[in-house]
Amino acid sequence: MPQIGAVHPRLFRAAAWLCVGALVWLSWIPRDWEARTSLPGQFEHAIAYCGTAGLFVLGFHGRPWWRIGLPLVALGAVLEVGQLWIPGRTAQFIDFAASGSGAVLGALGGTVLARLLIRGRILGR
Repeated sequence: MPQIGAVHPRLFRAAAWLCVGALVWLSWIPRDWEARTSLPGQFEHAIAYCGTAGLFVLGFHGRPWWRIGLPLVALGAVLEVGQLWIPGRTAQFIDFAASGSGAVLGALGGTVLARLLIRGRILGR
């Protein structure tokens, strides 16, 4: 698997798995432990899943985008349903939709970015 610029794919993989841990933690902590941004919650979901998917694609860039995006969509569903049992949390379809959309967009965008980086069209060689 070729490197992307000066970064080895293992670093992207490690960062992606750390993001998954953060997604689980932030999804399943009680509401009063949360630290929120000024963005609407759905934007936070989309950005978090988009970034995670992008890191996975850069770490496993030989795989089709859907093999990264769909498992993250499933993770979003599991985490959202799991919130039914967390004090002060609620499961909402709109949050799942935002997470899933972010995962798919991140996987597609990461695929394009990885191809451009490998071909040297970004950060030229």
